[in-house]
Amino acid sequence: MINSILSILSLQDETIPKEGLPYWMLWFFLCIIILLITFIFLRDKSLRQRVNLFLSKAKRRLIKTHLQTKIRKEKRKKDELIIELGIKTWKEGIRDEKSEKIDKKLEALEESKSSSQKELEEINSKIKKLDNQLTESGEKYDELIEKQEEDKNPFQEKMDETKEKERLIELHLIQKQKEIEDEEKSLNAAEKEVKDIELSSNLSEAKKKSQIIEIKEKIKKLEPSREKIQKELEELREEKPELEKEIKNLQRKINDYERTIKKIEKEKKEKRGIILKEIKELRKDDSAVQKKIKETEKQKGPLFEDLGKIIDEFRIESKELTPLYSQIDKINKRVQDIEKQIQNI
Repeated sequence: MINSILSILSLQDETIPKEGLPYWMLWFFLCIIILLITFIFLRDKSLRQRVNLFLSKAKRRLIKTHLQTKIRKEKRKKDELIIELGIKTWKEGIRDEKSEKIDKKLEALEESKSSSQKELEEINSKIKKLDNQLTESGEKYDELIEKQEEDKNPFQEKMDETKEKERLIELHLIQKQKEIEDEEKSLNAAEKEVKDIELSSNLSEAKKKSQIIEIKEKIKKLEPSREKIQKELEELREEKPELEKEIKNLQRKINDYERTIKKIEKEKKEKRGIILKEIKELRKDDSAVQKKIKETEKQKGPLFEDLGKIIDEFRIESKELTPLYSQIDKINKRVQDIEKQIQNI
């Protein structure tokens, strides 16, 4: 058959022009090939039998695989029920001499778990207590800092007022100094004017005398003003050292309060650090105990499974266990039925 098809294709290759084969010709030849294969298949009885046998075996293999998958699922369900049976037996307090060894192991694990849970409660109680101490300690130190701030505030306010007063005195000093300079300039100018008049040859003696008297009256008026400003300037200069002294005293007291505040803040930080360190260590212990409890629970799993197998094997009478026995029996029945189906394939 294959030789016939190859000969047809070789003849076609010789007759097909080099420029290519149209699509409809390609489909035409494919249809012819399919018809030839079908014709040969229908005529060859042994070929049909071999194909049927192949398909039959493939079908059986698929069915068998499907049934084996169902068995695995049922067995997993049974394993889960066996574990549940062991857990139920233990919780209900059902004991039997056949499971005595397993019961003792489970009791030891339960005692270990109970001890760990008690330890965990103590650790959590200590952590809670330390958390409260942390809050109370913080509040206590905050109150002390607040008290120091309150006590410091009047001195700080007085300091601000004194500094402002000192600043105003500085401005007044500058202002009075300028006023004195202006007065001195006016006096110097007046005295120079008197000399110029005395030396002038353009004025008569009467005129000179009249102008000199007028200028001297002006000088006479300027003198008291200058003396007054000078006195005010001296008073301001005397007042400034007192203010500077007061500022120093106030600053000293403020510094004392600030040092105390820093000391309290340092103590607060140190105390907080100590408590947080203790909490951190306790949380490590908490994590270790929880890990131990999980490990204990993990160890109980295989024991419950073994206990469940023993209880299932000997079928200890109990109303609480009867529903589980029934479910296990149904699964066993389904597995047996499926295994028979596999044998019959």
